[in-house]
Amino acid sequence: MVAIDVMGGDYAPNQILAGALSAAQKAIPIILVGPDQLIKYELSKLDPDWQSYPIQIQHASQVIYMDNDPVHSVRQKKDSSIVKMIELVKTGKASVAISAGNSGAIMVAASLILGKEENIERPAIAGLLPSMSDKKILAIDLGANTDCKPKYLYQFAELADKYSEKFLGIKNPRIGLLANGQEDCKGSFLTKEAFQLLKQSNLNFIGNVEPWDIFNNKTDIVVCDGFAGNILLKTLETSVEMFTHLLKKDLANTHTEKLFQIENIAKNLALSSTGALLLGVKGNVVICHGNSNSQIIEIAIKNYAQFFQQEKTLFQIKKFTI
Repeated sequence: MVAIDVMGGDYAPNQILAGALSAAQKAIPIILVGPDQLIKYELSKLDPDWQSYPIQIQHASQVIYMDNDPVHSVRQKKDSSIVKMIELVKTGKASVAISAGNSGAIMVAASLILGKEENIERPAIAGLLPSMSDKKILAIDLGANTDCKPKYLYQFAELADKYSEKFLGIKNPRIGLLANGQEDCKGSFLTKEAFQLLKQSNLNFIGNVEPWDIFNNKTDIVVCDGFAGNILLKTLETSVEMFTHLLKKDLANTHTEKLFQIENIAKNLALSSTGALLLGVKGNVVICHGNSNSQIIEIAIKNYAQFFQQEKTLFQIKKFTI
């Protein structure tokens, strides 16, 4: 069972409901979390026969908006769709929660309600980035923690290492630290301190990496603070859009087939990351991009419903003393 925050995202509730409905039409059990009357009204417009599909509704009278303070909102809005969604995972009624809403509030709610994995101080968002080959690169953190300590980055690396081995089938994955140069001396105070922690660990740490190294498959995992990771992700997304626009403009008077090929490549890149896992909490939580449309929501639901069909939780992290 997949719990969906109907009110999360730039295009909520219509696009979220459209994506969830499409997944339910393919026999994936869904719990829609949000104002029940609104959900029923919107579903009826999308498909008058929606009640014939495996859809349940969990009423939530409040909404945590994108510009709301995460900690304050989670504590004050106990009946919000984000909080109610996470509670469904806590009680076992849902195997995974998916939201395109306020990522900070999702992290706070998941940490408070589900609890954090042992020896993990800050959960982190881990997602797959495209590369020049068919291989995906795991990036962590993509936006949960904009202010970090060096030990947090080490913990992110541990989380990603365990995830890669268990779910991506990569044993002893190569771990790179995002910096402004490959040399050991490059980086901010944060990355320099994190570099030393990773170098002293038993992880397969290969040193600093730049964006080119990431997309050229020189690492399996890239570790960064949430500020840099979020900028990396959004820069990639914007670059794809800009490059597609310029190519289409340049080829405006050429064959339609070439334009179709370009649009298809752009579409595949856009869908390469349909939701990122919040690692470090005792439950399965997926955070989608705020501008996710119905197609991305549907793919995220289908992917993670299958992914966590038999998984109760991800893994335990060993003790690491700093």
